[in-house]
Amino acid sequence: MPDTDWRRFLPDVPPPPFAAVEHVLRDALPALRTQRRIDVADWAEANRRLVTPTFQGNWSNDFAPYMTEPQRLVTSRRYGAGVFVGPARTAKSESLIQNTIGHAIDCKPRDLLCVCQTQDAAKQFSQRKFKPMLRANPNLAAKQSRERGADNIHEKRFAGGMTLIFGWPVIGFFSQNEFFTVLLTDRDRMPDDIDGEGDPFVLARKRVQHAGSLGMVISESSPGRLIEADDWEPATVHEAPPCAGILGEYNLGTRGRYYWECPHCHERFMPVFDALHWDEKSSPGESAKTVCMVCPQGCVIGPDRKQALNKAGIWLHEAADGSSLVDINDPSIRDTDVASWWCEGPVAAMQSWEQLVLRELQARAAFEERGDETALKATINLDQGRPYLPRVRTIGDGLALEAVKAMTKRFPMGIAPAETRFITVQVDVQQSKFVVSVEAWGVGLEHWLIDRFDVTDPPDSAPGSDKRSIDPGRFEEDFDALRPLLDRPYPVSGSGLALLPRAQIVDSGGAPGVTSNAYAYERRMRRHGYNGRVFLAKGQGGVERQRAVYAAPEKVLGTRRKRTTDIRIVHVGTDPLKDEIALALTRKEPGPNAYHLPEALPESVLAEFCAEVRGDKGWQLRKSGLRNEALDLAVYARALSVVLKAERIDWQSPPVWALPVHENSYCMALPDGADASEPAKPAAPRRRGRRVLSRGV
Repeated sequence: MPDTDWRRFLPDVPPPPFAAVEHVLRDALPALRTQRRIDVADWAEANRRLVTPTFQGNWSNDFAPYMTEPQRLVTSRRYGAGVFVGPARTAKSESLIQNTIGHAIDCKPRDLLCVCQTQDAAKQFSQRKFKPMLRANPNLAAKQSRERGADNIHEKRFAGGMTLIFGWPVIGFFSQNEFFTVLLTDRDRMPDDIDGEGDPFVLARKRVQHAGSLGMVISESSPGRLIEADDWEPATVHEAPPCAGILGEYNLGTRGRYYWECPHCHERFMPVFDALHWDEKSSPGESAKTVCMVCPQGCVIGPDRKQALNKAGIWLHEAADGSSLVDINDPSIRDTDVASWWCEGPVAAMQSWEQLVLRELQARAAFEERGDETALKATINLDQGRPYLPRVRTIGDGLALEAVKAMTKRFPMGIAPAETRFITVQVDVQQSKFVVSVEAWGVGLEHWLIDRFDVTDPPDSAPGSDKRSIDPGRFEEDFDALRPLLDRPYPVSGSGLALLPRAQIVDSGGAPGVTSNAYAYERRMRRHGYNGRVFLAKGQGGVERQRAVYAAPEKVLGTRRKRTTDIRIVHVGTDPLKDEIALALTRKEPGPNAYHLPEALPESVLAEFCAEVRGDKGWQLRKSGLRNEALDLAVYARALSVVLKAERIDWQSPPVWALPVHENSYCMALPDGADASEPAKPAAPRRRGRRVLSRGV
């Protein structure tokens, strides 16, 4: 093979010029420049410009003066970490996260990791918060490297050898790499255990350990974890309740709280939500307009004083003895290398007292109407800046047997109260019986347990019915014993009329065979005209579950992959609904959501309501072997009311099945002397509303 001159295959392009020494030195000089001795708060006021849809101008520490001290401590050599706890709208992420990043770029170039709660949140922070900050501050944008790969979504490089990374809670960001500063934003929306390796705050501190006194971890968040001890009492003046997450980190630190000076008596006090007072008016909006703050000495402070009080406020931290208070520079301050601060909603610069009270009252109303704590927890955590204690855990021994017995009411079983608007039937499937409860529901979903019995005999049409008891897992025909329950009328007290059940909900879990047989029963009932009146339930544990979702089952007849199905079941969030039942049972006054048990209910059934206890992870049996059917049936009833959309009823104009008994579409005439345990003949169809007979909707 002949020799070939390889150079003739090269493109006719001259090689790039050698780098000039002066250019290399020029690019390296920022890394050699003496760092500016200015703290984050002073840098922001002197150098940062804000451009938002509602404001354009220079940063002012007077806007949120309570953030000034935490910003100054970012560059502290005395503390290795700073923890800030506060509600939403306090400017905490602007101050402690974005200002810290800007200060690093401009004054103290160093490798910095900013950890957001999720990967998507990290992307959003990079694009919607950090990028606009660069656009608004050309002095910072000019220091961003122009090299290839220096401006990615999650990684950016700046003059002075600085690398800025926007990460999320995975172990890859908390191992091997070393940083001078780690920022944890919205800490309580992160998991408490990163990929099995530990708490993000602890892991973050390991990432800066190599930097010695130059290393700093900043953690900021509104509270999001539940209080872990019901009977907690503070051991020191500023101790936070026992919680995981940000408040646990706060307790490790100096425990600073923000104080105002009363403009009338000149006493210092903490501006907490419990210091707000308002008049009870006809609506939450009207009540919120009357809000004021009352200092511990009884002085009334109007909302117009808030800005001035904030500007004059000070942070006081615990001293080493835990009983006296000092400022952050006092040598007698609590001995720790973590500086920590906690303020509540009344302080928040971007949230008014009127908004705080309005959201509190709206959340309370939602809880009273539906027993749902979601809005209440959200406003206490995010608006008020406080940890949440589930209401069910405030009842103490309220689900002890003696307490439940004391709450029973005198009303007859088998007869619906005069206030009844509709009736539901609940069925728990056991190995050799169906356990049945019947509840009557009134305005505001006040409800009464009016019947409880077992179905043990198979229907006559079932194989071997005369020789055995109910066997729901083996015989699908045994479910037909539940069909007559929908045609069984219940007299309504004082009316001379009766109501048929609006709907029936049946447990679809349990022994092998129960699920498929329950599905077959629901299909038969649809074919026989009971569409919309028979529902199947599937309980799902976990405190974060949705209360009730009517949807296809996750698995069809035990198969591992999803298949198209005509079946819909009620996915029941058992833990949140048990919370609601416990609160409803222990409500002393009649009204919305109150749950009334009859005095005639056997003690064994009352004990079933008390078989479980509420822990941090949900409800569990007090001990193995206890029966809890009554509690499960009450949960199914509540889930059924959710699925029927009974919580959304406008009681001034309810659907035909929730009208007063004389107008109700499920009303039946009850002949004089008729036995309520015997099925009654349906009354002639009523003309009002949609026509509904004893079968069908």
